[in-house]
Amino acid sequence: MERGSESVGLSVVIPAYNEAANIRSTLEAALAFLGEEGGGEVIVVDDGSTDETAAVVEAFAREHPQVRLLRNERNRGKG
Repeated sequence: MERGSESVGLSVVIPAYNEAANIRSTLEAALAFLGEEGGGEVIVVDDGSTDETAAVVEAFAREHPQVRLLRNERNRGKG
């Protein structure tokens, strides 16, 4: 998979719903794992959170360009 001009070897997808209190530590752990594996990207899919999950991820992504946020405007649940 290619992202821009760089090649991405591994993508970690993290589904999130109202995880503002926990998502930063999850992202730090995912980046540590990717560092051990030689790099990659982290994609957080915010499933219509009503807390600050998206804002926390956006702030983290500004400092870590390998993190991306995708947002569902409303919660779609497990299916």
